[in-house]
Amino acid sequence: MLPAILFCGLFLMSCSNDDNTPLEGRTYEISQKIISRRDCHALKMIADDALNLKFKQIIFEYTSLGPDLKTPVRLTGVISMNPAVYNKEKTPRGLMLYNEFTCAKHSERTSQDEIDDIGFYMNKYQNLIAVSADLYGWTLTEDKPQAYCCPEITAVETIDAWDAAMRILRDEGYAIDNLPTFNVGYSSGGFSALAVQRYSDELRAKGRRDLDWTLTSAGAAPFNIYSVYKSNIESETSGYACSFPLVVVAYKETYHMDFDYKDVFVEPLASNIQKWILSKDYGTWDINKLIAGGDEAKTKDCPVSMILTPAALDANSALGQKLAKKFRENSLCGEGQTWQPNTKTKYYIMHSSGDKYMDWHVGKEMADYLTAHGCIVETEFGDWGNHVDYGLFKHIGATMLQMEDFMTDSEEAQQQLKKDFIEKATEYIKDKVHEFTGISL
Repeated sequence: MLPAILFCGLFLMSCSNDDNTPLEGRTYEISQKIISRRDCHALKMIADDALNLKFKQIIFEYTSLGPDLKTPVRLTGVISMNPAVYNKEKTPRGLMLYNEFTCAKHSERTSQDEIDDIGFYMNKYQNLIAVSADLYGWTLTEDKPQAYCCPEITAVETIDAWDAAMRILRDEGYAIDNLPTFNVGYSSGGFSALAVQRYSDELRAKGRRDLDWTLTSAGAAPFNIYSVYKSNIESETSGYACSFPLVVVAYKETYHMDFDYKDVFVEPLASNIQKWILSKDYGTWDINKLIAGGDEAKTKDCPVSMILTPAALDANSALGQKLAKKFRENSLCGEGQTWQPNTKTKYYIMHSSGDKYMDWHVGKEMADYLTAHGCIVETEFGDWGNHVDYGLFKHIGATMLQMEDFMTDSEEAQQQLKKDFIEKATEYIKDKVHEFTGISL
């Protein structure tokens, strides 16, 4: 599988607004400030570090809005690039907005510990500059609940991070004008990517003209929160038990929903929301295991009756209707959604049919919504295993190839990748086969 992934690893007009042009509705100064720089080294354990994914990061602060979309708050973001681009030895070929997937534990953001997934994009051939927002509930605001899968808040904070990063890059002297731009995310990061797309299109309708994403690529994402809720409560088990409390807690804390956690969750989860979720002391699989009572099989395939109360499992109950209403309001496609996606943007939507975290149909719902609004959409819904099996790598590799369609020197980049990475990985695999079997390839 590794050579296939590596071969896939071979970014829209610049999305930054002019520093002196106020954005529609923005009543605060972004006031960006670099706070640190660091070296990163991703995926060191893969094929004896055959990928050699070393890159640089610039961590920055900026001002955006908190969950009430009124109160200014200081947040952090990160700019990532390979050393040659960082040192201006190579010219960046594209700009990527990387929307991070689910985090539950302290220090899991891309500016902190989680660097492996973005590391794939930081190879020395694509020469991208990537921007990620840490969002409310992390780093400077880590003592606050995260606004997980809250589309408006996520989008505002992300676009503010993007604008702050573009200002920093210009101040640092990087040649970023007229580059293609890519809006990318997987899982909840894919949800964020389409939330960003929707917000960008709303800003364009109000007069902003610099948010024409060249490509928006989203994989295995819960675009229709209501649809995910319906399919999950109609299933006997869940492959990702933590998703229920992560979403419900975020919605209750962010939107001040009127219910008690014991109305929604069964014990012991109901009595441990503070300890297991709000404390941010546990990662997602730790939470899955806690909900399953330590049972390894149920950690991977948990009965929904161990998560939700009968009322929460009944979409027609008063509680079920309350949850369903809020989930519909925060979905990006489906009933009640009326936004007009930008038809200049190309869209890539994929979801493995073997995903046990959520049904792949939500990807098709998003693709159908985009297509119905006149957009160019490429889709893939084959079976690449579970959510974080090959499906994740499929999305990364396919997105890289999609990006190459919009960047210069694409053939040269892919040939160089094949020469250095594929051959290196092939030699490693040959050596390992000989070591374990005595067979020379």
